Amino acid sequence: MSGDIPRADELGLTSEQMKRAKAGLADFEKFCSNLETTEEEQFKLEPFQKLIILAYFGGFSEVMALIPKGNGKTVLLAALAVHHLKATNAAEAYIGASSAAQAQKMYREASRFARQVDLLPFPGYMEIRVEKDPAMGYLRVLASDKADRGSLEGIGPTLGLVDELHAHVNDALYAAMQGALHKRDGRMLTISTAGSDEDSVLGRIRKNALELSSVNREKSLMIAHDESFVMFEWSAAEGAELDDLEVVKEANPASFVTQKKLERIKKSPSMTPTRWARYHANVWTPAADAWIDPGVWEACYEANAEIPDGSDVYVGIDVGIKKDSSAIVWLWKRDDERIVVKSKVFTPNGDQPLDLSKIEQGIRELADRYQVMSVSYDRWTFERSAQMLSDEGLLMVEFPMTNERTVPASSRLYEAIQQHRIVHDGDPVMTSHVKAGATRDTERGWRLAKGKARRPIDALIALLIAFPQADQASTGGGFEW
Repeated sequence: MSGDIPRADELGLTSEQMKRAKAGLADFEKFCSNLETTEEEQFKLEPFQKLIILAYFGGFSEVMALIPKGNGKTVLLAALAVHHLKATNAAEAYIGASSAAQAQKMYREASRFARQVDLLPFPGYMEIRVEKDPAMGYLRVLASDKADRGSLEGIGPTLGLVDELHAHVNDALYAAMQGALHKRDGRMLTISTAGSDEDSVLGRIRKNALELSSVNREKSLMIAHDESFVMFEWSAAEGAELDDLEVVKEANPASFVTQKKLERIKKSPSMTPTRWARYHANVWTPAADAWIDPGVWEACYEANAEIPDGSDVYVGIDVGIKKDSSAIVWLWKRDDERIVVKSKVFTPNGDQPLDLSKIEQGIRELADRYQVMSVSYDRWTFERSAQMLSDEGLLMVEFPMTNERTVPASSRLYEAIQQHRIVHDGDPVMTSHVKAGATRDTERGWRLAKGKARRPIDALIALLIAFPQADQASTGGGFEW
C-alpha cells in the first residue's frame, strides 16, 4: 500500500506505528469506497491524501497540511469527520471553518456523506449525530467568525478538524481544540492554504514547525515533524518562476488540478499576481496585498479626460464612519465605450464626523450640471439622505456592502482597469485612494478593502459602487437592482 504514498518513510514512524497507520488508512479507504462525491463517483483517495491520512493514523496528535486551493480539502475533511463518527464510541468531533458561509459548505458536504452511512444530520444545530441523543456521538461544525472562547470552554474533542486556518478571524477555535486534545486522547488535522501574515496563528505554527528536528524538502513537498506533530507543505520553491505552469502544477498534488485548469485560472481577468502566488502556488505573500499594479492605473491617464456638461453620469458615494473621509465619484460613458472617472473627497474637520448635508449638496450640484442617471449608495450609512434625495427626484440605487455584491463588483472593476476601459485625469487624491486599496479574501472570492497601512480608499469604494451601473449602461444592459 505504501508504494504509491510519497515519502511515507520520512515520517519517522516505528514499525509498529507504521503497521497501525496502514491499518487505519486501509479502513478509511474502504469507508471512502462506499461514498459518492457530488459527481456521483466513488471517492478514491489520491496519493497525497493517503500521506496525510497515514500520518493521522500514525500516532501524531496533530497533523497540518498546507496546500493550494482546489485540491479537495473540503471533501477529505468531511469524509474523515464522518468516518470518525462511525468508528469512535461517543465521539466528540468538531470542524472549525473560517466563516459561517464556509461552515455551511463544510456541513453540507459532511451531511451528504453522513446520509450515505445512516447518520443523522441536524441542520438547525449544524450537527451530525450517531443517534438522536448527542451523548452517543456527534460532529459539530463551527465558524470562526461566530465562535468565541467562552462558548468553547469545556469541550473534549476526540477529533478536531480545522479548515483554512489562514482565514480565521482569531485563534479561538484552533486554540480550544488543540488545548483540549489531551482530555480524550484526541487528534487534530488542520488543512489550509498559505497565509499572508507570519504573525498570525498559522504563521507562528509554521515558523515553529520549520525549527523542528526533522525538516526535509524534496521538490514541491516539505515535511517537518517531531514525535507528536507533523506538517506537510506543498508549494512552489522560494524564487520559483510562477508563470511556469509546470512549476505551479508540482505544487498542486491532486491529479484533477491539471496544467490546463491552472492556465484557465491564471488567465482570469480578476486574477492578481499575489493571489496566484498565494492560493495556487501556496507561497506566503505580504499582508498588504495591493489589489492592482500602480502602473496599470497610471496607464489609464488622459490629460484631457473631462465630462461635458449635460452628460449622463452614474454616481457612487462612500460615507466614512466617524472620523473617516467620504467621497463622491461620478462616471460618464464616452462614445468609445471608455468610462471617465471624476471624484470629490470630503474630509471631516478635526474630531467631528462629516456633516452629511455636504454630500447631499454635492449630489445636488452634480444633478444641476449633468443628467444623473443613478446614485448608488450603501443603505447602512446613507439611508436617511437617500430618502430625501429620492423625494427630490433622483434615482437612488442601494448597493449593500456584502460579499455577494462586492466580490463580483471588485473583479469587474479590476478587469476594466486592466483593459484600460477606465479613464482618469490624474487627480492625485483619487490616485492615492486607488493605490491604497488591498484585497480581502472571503468565501466567495476576493473583495476590495483597506490595506495594512489603513490609508483612505473612500474614492475607490465610491468608484466600486458606481461602476456596475455605468458598466451595464455602456453595454446596453440596463440597471442592476
